[in-house]
Amino acid sequence: MFRDTKLLQQLRQNPASFAQGHEILDSIVKVFTVHSRPNHFLPWQNHPKRESTGTGFVIHDRLILTNAHCIADATYVTVKRHGSGTRYRAHVQAVGHDCDLSLLSVEDDGFWDAPTSIKPLALGPVPALQQLLMRMQDVRVLGYPTGGDNTSVTSGVVSRVEVAQYVHSASHLMAIQIDAAINPGNSGGPAMQGDEVVGVAFQNLPNADNIGYIIPTPVVSHFLSEVARYGQYRGYCSLGLMCQNLENPHLRKALAMPPGATGVLVNSVQQTSTACKFISKGDVLLEFNGVPIANDGTVHLRQRERIYFSWLITLLPTGQTARVKLLREGKVREIEVVMQPNDMLVPVHSYDKLPTYFIYAAMHTLMKQPSQQIVTLSQVLVDDVNTGYQQLQNLQVVRVNGVEVLNLAHLQQLVATPAKDGFVRFELEDDRLIAVDAVLAESAASRIADRYRVPRLASGDLATETAA
Repeated sequence: MFRDTKLLQQLRQNPASFAQGHEILDSIVKVFTVHSRPNHFLPWQNHPKRESTGTGFVIHDRLILTNAHCIADATYVTVKRHGSGTRYRAHVQAVGHDCDLSLLSVEDDGFWDAPTSIKPLALGPVPALQQLLMRMQDVRVLGYPTGGDNTSVTSGVVSRVEVAQYVHSASHLMAIQIDAAINPGNSGGPAMQGDEVVGVAFQNLPNADNIGYIIPTPVVSHFLSEVARYGQYRGYCSLGLMCQNLENPHLRKALAMPPGATGVLVNSVQQTSTACKFISKGDVLLEFNGVPIANDGTVHLRQRERIYFSWLITLLPTGQTARVKLLREGKVREIEVVMQPNDMLVPVHSYDKLPTYFIYAAMHTLMKQPSQQIVTLSQVLVDDVNTGYQQLQNLQVVRVNGVEVLNLAHLQQLVATPAKDGFVRFELEDDRLIAVDAVLAESAASRIADRYRVPRLASGDLATETAA
């Protein structure tokens, strides 16, 4: 039922608006998901399944837009239309975990045609604060929050537009803060101004009343354009920089910045980023693509609004060349960087991927990510072959028999060739040493698999599998 009585009164007074309201509600769907997350501590197992509900809405080409966290690690997804009692099987077509968006499709024509056909919702611009102040226009959030089965409508005003952290991925992208209630189940629902979608509900501020966040349409459009162009979402671009504001005049003078120059100081550059070859620690970023960066790290957004400069970076499509003006050792330089998404060596979050693992002598190692790897000794499955090592866990494996470990497949190859004395030696990040008798380790493999109910001693994506 409606929670927004003001909206209900307006619809009753205007029959045309009432009909339009029904069309909007017909485009809102409830999303039912069964999740089963991989158990990274016991990577051959999954956690028990759990169920959740969220919201989605129909856009072009018979696609449903919702949040990525609504369908993360999903094993089964169904959707239900407003006013319907029938669920329909849905399939994930694309997902962008960094921007917390995903696309669903429904093959059954009955979903789209009965009882009425669905009209897709159109995306609108980012609400301007000045216009909101002059017209006092509310933003209305539609969805299926916990506590009921019918569509809920809540309203509020836009508080600010800024770069914020997306909880699902820990990435930093543009977000709109509103004072409408966004509760569990609202996620993925449209935030509307008139008949246009101005954002997608996705999170709230814990321990605060009626402070919610919506994903603005520029972020949504970037996600949709990537999927349309490449058939999949490739991610937002990043320079992989950690920067410090330069609001202190003495610090600017110490860095030999010219009078009137503004910018931010580069504190570190991630080695996996494309910028690491061109930008160094100690550089001062002055401009990005011709836009000056202020000493507080912000750039002009529109009219009298400002936003953190990273937003300019995330706007660019993958493969586009960006111009960066920087100050290095007192000299101004201009460089060009081809923009790419930054693959972190150790991701903050991981979804929809099975962990890669390898068990040797009842010590199982875990790979953090499928490409360049930091390999960790996750835990020790206690057995005679590893007595005294059982307290070791969550430690990086640096070398095996003196050879630096590149990734988990490389480690698997190294342990297959023990040293001349018959031992396999593991050097850990804290300088501890593990020595394993290779013959005893091989003989213990089946015993360990039976004892701990491990179906196989290596994940299926490794080049060589050891059957338990």
